[in-house]
Amino acid sequence: MAKANNSAPAVRALIEVSITPQKDVGFDHIAERIYSYPEVKSCYLVSGGYDLLVIVEGENIQTVADFIAAKLSSMANVRQTATHFLLRKYKEEGQVLHNPKKERRPNISY
Repeated sequence: MAKANNSAPAVRALIEVSITPQKDVGFDHIAERIYSYPEVKSCYLVSGGYDLLVIVEGENIQTVADFIAAKLSSMANVRQTATHFLLRKYKEEGQVLHNPKKERRPNISY
C-alpha cells in the first residue's frame, strides 16, 4: 500500500457500489464523479451483484469511513455500498508479498 503523509502505511478499502444508471449516459457519469475524488485510486465497472468496484485509500480507517459517509454514500444515484478493508497482502500484481515460514510440528507418537 502507498504511504500516507506521516509515512505510516495507508489504509486501503475495496468498496462495492450499487448505482442507478442515468438515462443516456448509463454508468459513465456517476463513475466519473466517483473517480474524480483524490481518495479514489481505482474505479471499475464490474459484473455481478454490484455495479462498481472502487478502491479507496486514506490515512486511517476513520478517514476512509468519513469519505464513504460524506461523499460516496450520499451521492445521487448511489443506492448501496459495501466496504471491505484490506488487512494483509499476500500477493499483488504477480509478486508474492507474504512468505510465511513453515512451522515444524513435533512428531507425535503414541
